[in-house]
Amino acid sequence: WVYASRYNLEPPLVALLLGLVISNLIGLPSWLDAGFRVEYYIKTGIVLLGATLPFTLIIWAGPIAIVQATIVSITTFLVIYFVGKRLGLDRRLCAVLGAGGAVCGVSASIAIAGAVGAKKEHAPISITMVIIWAIFMIFFLPLASRALGLHAGVAGAWIGNSEFADAAGFAAAQAYGNLADRLPEIEGTADDAVNAFTLMKVVGRDIWIGIWAFILAIVATTRWESGEAGGARKANPAEIWRRFPKFVLGFALTSLFVTWVAGGYAREEFDALVQPDFVAPIRSLRTWAFIFCFFSIGLTTRFRELAAAGAKPFWAFSAGVAVNVVIGFVLAVFVFGAYWAAL
Repeated sequence: WVYASRYNLEPPLVALLLGLVISNLIGLPSWLDAGFRVEYYIKTGIVLLGATLPFTLIIWAGPIAIVQATIVSITTFLVIYFVGKRLGLDRRLCAVLGAGGAVCGVSASIAIAGAVGAKKEHAPISITMVIIWAIFMIFFLPLASRALGLHAGVAGAWIGNSEFADAAGFAAAQAYGNLADRLPEIEGTADDAVNAFTLMKVVGRDIWIGIWAFILAIVATTRWESGEAGGARKANPAEIWRRFPKFVLGFALTSLFVTWVAGGYAREEFDALVQPDFVAPIRSLRTWAFIFCFFSIGLTTRFRELAAAGAKPFWAFSAGVAVNVVIGFVLAVFVFGAYWAAL
């Protein structure tokens, strides 16, 4: 559609808006929600994302991404958690909100809710906060990057630091990359933006899903739940493994598999043969997974139900947003800007 291309309306965003319109204006019965498997699609999309990112690139660029993401992830999580506690929110909800803002919004909210034994409504509340800010950032980050004249790679890293959902961040990075391809005043290419975003968000930040899930599963089982039960408990390895998000391992395995497949090809052969015949179809499947993920989020998001949660989760999450965007900008532009521009 020519207008979608002109206004950078990425497929996941269109799917989200369509789902929201259907859910809130037309209406669907709540019993259908079980069929809209948000977590299934986002986990599948992340695993497929690993298949488009050879592990050699992760090893090469990973250290910078992990250092930068570590600073942002820890700071954002602590800000959201302690602001939420000061506002009187349940500590399990604070943990879910903190992980949703610090790591990978939808996936982290689902994974951490399971890890800490959160209430049924906690994950949807966190996902809603993620979606509200993710939608805003889809438009804000590319526009701000263009106004600041950022290199596509630098903008991709900032988006990777500041977005709250993989599909939304991918849409924002692709949107700015498309601008870079069309406008000569913007340095870099669409691939620069997407690659920097992927390394920053998926390699750098999303790896924290497993770390936070592991830490919080131990904290919840040994401190929070033991306190409620009136006695101390030892960490149960089987319970911690059950709560651990397995799709993080899937991302690494698919990346290793693609690395093995491409190992016998030179760079020119990889670009000419492997990319179009092997990686490109996987990338299309990944895009469809993100489309169905955001469509499902839209179909299961009902604004009148979310109003019952009150404003406190929004303010706690928004405090993390402010920290996230500012620290992400400083790190991506001033501290590691030269690195991301040369990626």
